[in-house]
Amino acid sequence: MENIIDKSSGVVKPGVGDRINGLGYLMVAYFLVTTVVGAGFLSLPKAVANTGWIGIPLILLFGGSVGFAVTRLGRTWLILEERWPKYREPARQPYMDMAEKAFGTIGRRICFGCVMFTLVGDGIAFLVLMAGMVNSIIPAVSVLVSIFAVVATGVTIVAILIQLFLDIPLHPDPQYPNPTIKSFFLGFSAIVFAFGGVSVFPTLQNDMANRREWWKSVIIGFAVIFALYLPVTIAGYVIIGVDVSSNILLDASSGVNITIAITLNVVNLLMTYIICFNPVAQALEDICNVPNSFNWKRVLLRTAVVVFEVFFALAVPDFGAILNLIGGSTISILSFIFPPLMYMRLTDMTRDETWHEDAKDRTIPLWERIYLWMIVVVAAIGSVMSTVFALMVILDPETLGAS
Repeated sequence: MENIIDKSSGVVKPGVGDRINGLGYLMVAYFLVTTVVGAGFLSLPKAVANTGWIGIPLILLFGGSVGFAVTRLGRTWLILEERWPKYREPARQPYMDMAEKAFGTIGRRICFGCVMFTLVGDGIAFLVLMAGMVNSIIPAVSVLVSIFAVVATGVTIVAILIQLFLDIPLHPDPQYPNPTIKSFFLGFSAIVFAFGGVSVFPTLQNDMANRREWWKSVIIGFAVIFALYLPVTIAGYVIIGVDVSSNILLDASSGVNITIAITLNVVNLLMTYIICFNPVAQALEDICNVPNSFNWKRVLLRTAVVVFEVFFALAVPDFGAILNLIGGSTISILSFIFPPLMYMRLTDMTRDETWHEDAKDRTIPLWERIYLWMIVVVAAIGSVMSTVFALMVILDPETLGAS
């Protein structure tokens, strides 16, 4: 730890990349997994069905690229700490702080808009997903206790795998057709959605005792995510084929194990919905100057947000369609486009008088810069195409109001 003693006050302050009483990299890796793993893995078999067999290596490629991008996101924050000491203190919105330092106020506003759209979209998707799963288990469920998200996911994966293998006789002739351009880009957005949560990662890094060890958390976390994602994805597509739905849980035959898995996921999604809802509500309260206390304005605003989300969920009760829109648009921007651009922009900055005297000039190796630009370009093309096709699906009369 490179802590610094303030000579005037005698107070011990953290140095670059350090946090007094912060979290270790293993604990942060756990929180990284719980942030990413959620509803997204349920749609991955359908994503592979949309993209064809190439979808499996795409999951590895996209996940690895996100992992690489967020290690650079971690370096970006360390650059801020090194050059401007005020960023060594705990930050409320580190992702937006980086966007503002790299691209000015417009960067912060774009980032804010993407985060808000993603969180509201997540809330709508979770409502649709919960409704579909609850509808399938109403006759079988009484009471189950709340459980941590990662445990619920683990139990769900085991239950799905067991039931899928038991259901093999029900799918004697699965089909694996070649993807169309439309299905490929819809699969692209579903895969991207499964690796969402990057906008929260700087907050996790900000809580670390040694933020220079962020890369360790990323490697461990993404290794666990791949171990959770791939078995269900591969088994679902191999056994069911192109007919797999956007929620693999609903493709498995009914049974006690699936009922328990669905119930755990409903509880998990409800908890996640509350977590996603709170920052949206707080941001809107700040914009509307609503007092930070229990009052009628706060109740009215939060009720209006929930009503909007419920209305949209009723209008487009298709989890896959909403997932594709979010994954293809804002999650692509937050996960693939902004992190490399912010890192390259801040690294390439010319020293000025605002920099700390100990701050060093940095360079990016040519191979790394090429890879970062490849991530940005591929993500930008995929984002535009995926968003267009997702909107086409949502605006289709068969999707609007479908039950």
